[in-house]
Amino acid sequence: MSTSALLVLACSFGVLANASSVSGGPLTWNLCSEPDFEGIECGTLMVPKDDEDPGAGTFDLAVARLPATGSRRERVGSLFFNPGGPGESGIDLIGEIGGALGSDLRRHFDLVVWDPRGVGRSSGLSECVGGEFAPPATGPVKWAAVLNQMRQTQAAANAACEAMYPDVVPYISTNATVRDLERLRVAVGDKKLTYWGTSYGTRIGYLYAHAYPERVRAMLLSSSVNPNGSWHNFVEGAGTSADSALGLLFDAYPESAAHYRSASSKLVAHTLTLPSGTVFTQWHARAMLLGWASSESNYATAASFLETVDVAVNGSGRAQAAAALALDKVMDWPTHFPIHGGATAFIGCLDYADRIDPIEQDRIARHLRAEAPITGWFNAQALFYCQGMTVTPDPVPVDIGSNWQTPMLIVGSTRDALTPYGWTIDMARTFRNSRVVTYVGAQHTAFLGAGSRCVDQYGIDYLVRLKRPQIDVACPSVLAAPRRRTAP
Repeated sequence: MSTSALLVLACSFGVLANASSVSGGPLTWNLCSEPDFEGIECGTLMVPKDDEDPGAGTFDLAVARLPATGSRRERVGSLFFNPGGPGESGIDLIGEIGGALGSDLRRHFDLVVWDPRGVGRSSGLSECVGGEFAPPATGPVKWAAVLNQMRQTQAAANAACEAMYPDVVPYISTNATVRDLERLRVAVGDKKLTYWGTSYGTRIGYLYAHAYPERVRAMLLSSSVNPNGSWHNFVEGAGTSADSALGLLFDAYPESAAHYRSASSKLVAHTLTLPSGTVFTQWHARAMLLGWASSESNYATAASFLETVDVAVNGSGRAQAAAALALDKVMDWPTHFPIHGGATAFIGCLDYADRIDPIEQDRIARHLRAEAPITGWFNAQALFYCQGMTVTPDPVPVDIGSNWQTPMLIVGSTRDALTPYGWTIDMARTFRNSRVVTYVGAQHTAFLGAGSRCVDQYGIDYLVRLKRPQIDVACPSVLAAPRRRTAP
């Protein structure tokens, strides 16, 4: 058996072995003192850094709660939510998520969110940054040099982060966060867990179901990560998804494809100097599209942006000047592009035992650029997340079988920009007693994110009443019926 297989097997046994020993104390709630947190309660829960080494110390987990609006009789319990990332703060989003829940969920549940260990208010890696890189603005790209820049800057950033937080970074794996979630369940007094996880937050959910299957009341996973994949699979799958999502943009707004082609053909050879003196390049246009790809509500804005870019690049006279001025007001266009660091990089790299060597990094990067010509250049950054790290991985269990009977509801989008639909299918195959709600669109995290009454009602019925469809179901995109695609 390989070393990596032994690590995974040991981790799997470790999670289950600790299941019966995890406990937590009560949480004391007080009104939050932070601005814009009206009606929201805050608390902290002390947890051990290392369950097997009491001398390692503790973390104070920051927790927040939006109390249910219904009577005590109507209240079902707590709805735990994690937005993923990894490394994204749940507390920062409590107002937004609470507003999206709607009256039915708000009446029946306290919404409970937390910043996982190493994130935000929970000993977050606040001083850590990622690396950066900059392809040449025009002309042929020497990708070997660009990738080496990614590799070197990320290694330096990760090394600096480890030096600043030596007592934090070894202890922030998702395996540890799963045990924290069990402590939180006990602390709020719920007999069983009701959980909603999105994106990388689905990893916390399915690992909880793996470790504590008898303690799950309801689990809704929206935009799943692959429960049986490697770091290699994670990078390659996520790296090509945005272009698939943008295909739906070009379906719904065919003229935007023509604008993209027209502007791109010019920007490959010429930059655009905006009225402020800022230089706008082909990479800025692609990066903006990547940022919009995950939410269909942004597609009209993206289509308008592409028209503006085309006029600014290829227009003339007053129309060209107005378009250039409009681009100048959109944002402060960067000269370098950032690579994710801090909690995002360290949690992801702790969760996988495998590492990708430079030769394989270069091969995958070529594949991403070929398969995703709009966004693959940027998404290749994930190849370098683990550069310069010396922490020992605490890998999540993989290949956990297919006989898990936890009754889940799994929501996935066919053209998700961040988590490929195939990962939703893999999750359903792993948890056979699940039902799948397929959103036929590009929205990342479609439940309460796409504006689909179809998707949302299935999710609400499940969380509140444990009512699931008898068979897997599909819901159409909320975008207008797409016309024939005109590809860029």
